[in-house]
Amino acid sequence: MKLNWTIALMCVATLTFVACKDKNQPDEGGDDPGVDYTPLISVTDKSVADWDKLDPSNVAVSKITPKALWGGVHMVKVYADEVYINWMMVFDPAKYAKHRDIDVMHLFMDIDHSTKTGGYFDLFKDACADLMFEGSLFTETGDPINYSPSVSEWKGEVNGEGWESWTLLSTMTGESQFVNDSTIEARLMIEKIPGKDKFNKEGFGFGITLTQNFEPATVGFLPQTDSPNGENIGRLDMLYVKFTKTMK
Repeated sequence: MKLNWTIALMCVATLTFVACKDKNQPDEGGDDPGVDYTPLISVTDKSVADWDKLDPSNVAVSKITPKALWGGVHMVKVYADEVYINWMMVFDPAKYAKHRDIDVMHLFMDIDHSTKTGGYFDLFKDACADLMFEGSLFTETGDPINYSPSVSEWKGEVNGEGWESWTLLSTMTGESQFVNDSTIEARLMIEKIPGKDKFNKEGFGFGITLTQNFEPATVGFLPQTDSPNGENIGRLDMLYVKFTKTMK
């Protein structure tokens, strides 16, 4: 009887845990059947049609200008909800090598949306990026792989510049797909981002580069404005991305 009572109590405890779980909290993959959450963007369907179904007011967009100094990145769209930061990018495949450690996609995020922290005037006029994500999209033999970047934090002077001011924190696993030779979709789970608690609840800054041999000039970056004389790199403030509420 003692064994039976033990089993019964364990069952009650298990049922209580399941019943009391907050239905608005997704599991690690965001796909708990007991949670009223459905990702609006897929990174496995080989299509970008789902972006057209989003409310445009919830999507941040940056496009290359006619006289930008580095024109290899043509457009980026960013959409964020409670679980994922999603982005879609259109680029010139002829300017992008398909080889790990040669091709690199960098993301820069101003997670607290404040000019009083962060830096990196090398690319962005507001120079307040707090985190940098760095990862390849291909293997050494040119096969596509999931974007799983290292994550670095800005440790330099506030609003400063300099590559050496980034300090490695960790690595994380993302998800990505090539829709075609010139279009990629990717996403990162917010819960896995180091320092996620520092995100401003309203939104964050976002910038992106594609590089070869760690030189942005070989491909391009966004946001970027015209640089007709080639005397500067057309710095702009990072793209502002607001969080969209989707969970019921």
